[in-house]
Amino acid sequence: MSSYLTNPWTVHDRLGVAPILGKLLSENLHRTEADVIEERVNFGPYPNQTVLIYYPAKATERRRSLVYFVHGGGWYSGNPQIYRFVGHFFAEMGYPTLLAGYRLAPMFRFPAQVDDVCAGLDIGMRVLSVHGITVDRVIAGGHSAGAELAALLIYDRSRRGCSSVTYEKFGGYFSISGPISFADCTVPELRAMIAAYMGNPDDWDAADPIKFIHGDETTPALIIHGDQDPLVDLENALAFARRLSSSGTCPVEVYLVPGGHHANLAVMFVEDQPATRMLRRWLRFCEDPAAPIPPDLMDPESSLNP
Repeated sequence: MSSYLTNPWTVHDRLGVAPILGKLLSENLHRTEADVIEERVNFGPYPNQTVLIYYPAKATERRRSLVYFVHGGGWYSGNPQIYRFVGHFFAEMGYPTLLAGYRLAPMFRFPAQVDDVCAGLDIGMRVLSVHGITVDRVIAGGHSAGAELAALLIYDRSRRGCSSVTYEKFGGYFSISGPISFADCTVPELRAMIAAYMGNPDDWDAADPIKFIHGDETTPALIIHGDQDPLVDLENALAFARRLSSSGTCPVEVYLVPGGHHANLAVMFVEDQPATRMLRRWLRFCEDPAAPIPPDLMDPESSLNP
């Protein structure tokens, strides 16, 4: 049996997330609302080279910001179908949404995963255009390994050519439990996953998001992390946020989930939690920093002030 399935962090985290797994599966099974269109598009010969597309059926309810969500799974597991509830979460707020799929490690190593994430965004944007849906900005992010891939999509300037979306069109980046500073990822199990994803340890800098922060970034960022995450070190998230905000030109918000572990943060997409309200507020901020915050999104535990 794979060590990924037997190591202590997985047992600990799965015990914490077990009560919500049924709820998440139920959300996927019952997500058939007539007011949200769902479509699947394949862009390669492998099963995970796919993108799920969501948007409000009524044109009048569609926002002009696209949310691009990349799933987690340690780069070696998962697929967009598992996260259908995330697509509906954003689409029900009016955001056209893409859920990215990508080839998995260790059969496929970096940069296959980020290449697929770029390709998924390209094809998803084309499909939305065919449907007459206009996108002014792209807000990209993900959970766990997906947050790392979304960060490379935005911050690795050498890879801009593999996507039709320029840096200027990215309107926000969000990380949920993301490994975004490899030097601060100290848990052996996570480092083994990075090794399976990257191969030679000498090449890790090529996929380490913090290495691509140059100090002139202006795209707003939201970093959500559990303060009890047993897999991805909290310091990793804080280090990335410090580097990104060091220039003073990039709005960065960090939200620490009290008692939050790793996988169980996904419940924020199916339950109204402080982290849910934080994300909703931040999305509004990305669209219009001067817009007033609706009363139902106010949360005394969080602030949008960097």
